[in-house]
Amino acid sequence: MKIRRDFFAKHMGIECRFWEKQNNFYVLQTDYREELLSKGYRIDNELKSRIYKEVSFNDIESAYSVNTFCTYKGFKFFVESASNGEYTLRPLEEAMNHFNDFPKHAYDPVYEAKESEIEELWEERIPIDKFVFDTEPIIYIKKKV
Repeated sequence: MKIRRDFFAKHMGIECRFWEKQNNFYVLQTDYREELLSKGYRIDNELKSRIYKEVSFNDIESAYSVNTFCTYKGFKFFVESASNGEYTLRPLEEAMNHFNDFPKHAYDPVYEAKESEIEELWEERIPIDKFVFDTEPIIYIKKKV
């Protein structure tokens, strides 16, 4: 599973990573899809599996920041990464208080959990100033039944 933690924008209904290049001009990047080449996307010479397009502010339909969170042992954690059914988690304040595990000099609390131990998993989408926010604020990937 791929954990998303980045800035995203929608352009022509397509969700892409994005960043500002210069004064209201942006670069959109997404995985290679041949049909998008006819819509102005170009192959990234550095990473052939990606395509990109430069657009203006007015071309962006919606923009937001995405972070992934989960509940683990009943508490909310930030999901840092996931690979082969193993998750790397960082506790939020309530979890740090419960487990009495706080950042200290040269130490940040990190937890490892198996996929089966994750109770719920979701993405939180937060508006980016000056852009339209036209998406669901929370998208569940795994939800308690």
